[in-house]
Amino acid sequence: MRTTVMALVASGTLLAGCSGAGASAHEPPEQASPRVVSPSPPAPTGACLLLDFPGIEQRLHVRMAVAGAANHEKTSTCVARPTEAALPELSVSVTPTKSDVAVFKDKMLPDGAKAVPALGKVAYSQLKPAATGRGPYVEVGWLAGNARLLVLKVTLPEGGDGAALLPDVVELAKDIDRAGV
Repeated sequence: MRTTVMALVASGTLLAGCSGAGASAHEPPEQASPRVVSPSPPAPTGACLLLDFPGIEQRLHVRMAVAGAANHEKTSTCVARPTEAALPELSVSVTPTKSDVAVFKDKMLPDGAKAVPALGKVAYSQLKPAATGRGPYVEVGWLAGNARLLVLKVTLPEGGDGAALLPDVVELAKDIDRAGV
């Protein structure tokens, strides 16, 4: 058995060295440049299924790629960023819920949030100020018709204009809600 394995290894090595241009014993082997293969992005799962990257680019004018996805208990979260920078950053979280509109308004509505019409059963938006290392962020949260609580957040780089971006983030939230995956 050991002899058979050694013979197979040796023949595999010999065959590997005898293919392609320059394979004869009299010609030096051709120097092939290494072939770089880009890995395929992973198939979207969980909250990432809600993200339409061409739609995000159209709404927010930035090309995003998935930076990470996670599940914690019943909540699924997806984070997207441009491939060349840490910000802007987009995140969407989805949690199944038995809450109704009254509970959402009473327990889940952040202080200072503004109502967003025509999004889910009930929705809010808020603009948070810049902080060290980042610009402002826009957050839209809503109770979807399919018993889910969704929160979409876009954090801008320093100097970003959250007020100008707010309408686009609201429209992106509506796109996500209509997709209803």
